[in-house]
Amino acid sequence: MTDYHPLDCDLHDVLEIACLHHALLQVELRDGSRFVARARTTVSTADKEEFLLLDEDDGERRIRLDQLHAVATLGADGQPGARTLLGPGLANAAQEQGARPTLPQRAAT
Repeated sequence: MTDYHPLDCDLHDVLEIACLHHALLQVELRDGSRFVARARTTVSTADKEEFLLLDEDDGERRIRLDQLHAVATLGADGQPGARTLLGPGLANAAQEQGARPTLPQRAAT
């Protein structure tokens, strides 16, 4: 048994959609670190832990979903779009406690 805490289904769906579109994401981890990578897929282990697989310039990165704090899709201009909170961040948990997760907005057509 692990100490893994799964994401809510609607938040997991946000990651699945990002993977479907191979979206370029700004990723924030619970430890406060940030990086940019392209979403590839999610995988589950036999222990029922779930991971987001990301492509970076220097190879693949595998992040356990409960270590994610937030993601934002980067636009063509390199600017992040709506930020989706996935879990509490260690660095700013007190500030964001009670903040509700936000889903990305669809672009107007």
